[in-house]
Amino acid sequence: MTTVIIGGGWSGLAAAITLTQQGHSVHLIESAKQLGGRARNVQWQDQTIDNGQHLMIGAYDRMLSMMQLIGINTNEVFHRYPIDITIIDTEFSPLHLSASGWLPWPLSLAWNLFNSAGLKGFIQVARLQSSIPKLLAQQDISVSDWLAQTKQSTRLIRQLWEPMCLAALNTPIDHASAHLLAKVLQDSLGKSKSDADLLIPKCPLGDLFPQKAAEYIEQHGGKVSLRTRADTILVQDNKVQGIMTHDGQTIAADQLIVALSPSQTSDLLTPLIKLNKPAEYPICTVYLQYPTDTRLPSPMLGLSGTISQWIFDRSEQSAGLMAVVISAPGDHEALNKNQLVEKVCQEIHQLLPTMPVMAEYSFVIREKRATFACTVDIEQARLQCKTSITGLYLAGDFVANAYPATLEGTIRNGENCARQIL
Repeated sequence: MTTVIIGGGWSGLAAAITLTQQGHSVHLIESAKQLGGRARNVQWQDQTIDNGQHLMIGAYDRMLSMMQLIGINTNEVFHRYPIDITIIDTEFSPLHLSASGWLPWPLSLAWNLFNSAGLKGFIQVARLQSSIPKLLAQQDISVSDWLAQTKQSTRLIRQLWEPMCLAALNTPIDHASAHLLAKVLQDSLGKSKSDADLLIPKCPLGDLFPQKAAEYIEQHGGKVSLRTRADTILVQDNKVQGIMTHDGQTIAADQLIVALSPSQTSDLLTPLIKLNKPAEYPICTVYLQYPTDTRLPSPMLGLSGTISQWIFDRSEQSAGLMAVVISAPGDHEALNKNQLVEKVCQEIHQLLPTMPVMAEYSFVIREKRATFACTVDIEQARLQCKTSITGLYLAGDFVANAYPATLEGTIRNGENCARQIL
């Protein structure tokens, strides 16, 4: 029995690893010249960078287990930091989400929040956290409605909840699913201290997982083909027979996993089954190369009241390299590259005066369809792994799971899809 997997992103790779581990025959095809999908390598200035920044936390247990399975020492490839995030605003004093201090978790987080947000702010955050069980038991609402119900202040909405929602869901708070954000908060801030740890990769993500995954798959009898695009899925009597590639090659298969983005999945499967394709939102990453001695006070900082939302210090990969992330649709989309770089550099210098006025070099990556839009009631629209066609399965981050478009969710879906086949 052979399974063909369409898509060499993290979900397709996770499915292939799970199947080959059990001795299953697998052929994974990828249309691009490299693996990785939405977490892949990009070449710039004679160096390798990520196509975007993916925030990973200690609660990503399936991702970490999958890496360990294929021989990756996660303690060596990640810097693990206890949560220590400062969000700087153009009007308000800095806000701290930190586990540092002498108090045990979660009192340390509460104490640092109390010190930066005051008693009223602390009470508001506690009120929102305590409302999560009731929220999840009811019909989904928007994040903005949830914040209004729990009486969050203008400052907390602007400086805490909106940045967190954009980072986690890539969706503006007026449209974002409160259920999904609540689940993210439960896993990242509501459990153990180690679950909230930040995992900062020491190397580009394309070097971290996809290459090792391909080696594992091939060492266990699987096949990986790059620059191979599926053009048509072959079905007879409502059962998968295989695929036809863009160059007319036929690849026979008893089982087929489609591990693509929502748009790509819809384009490929529309002739066969009806799919509800979600909206997809952009993410813009602005790489700024400053002098080599330039550093942030911490691995990442949040920015609010600005176009720029998060800034990551990537000096581990290249001294003085910063990555600024701008999630979801917004005013920045109307700016050309030079205007955007100038605006971002101005904002960084305004909030962090020790940073140079301008970067020496810059590189802008705009992913127009970076993630599916995590809108209200999106849980009901998400696809199931198993389809109505015998032998046809779906993976990728949009398939139903408890997470938004995260690497943890996409790994889980690939793994779960393979388990259903097994």
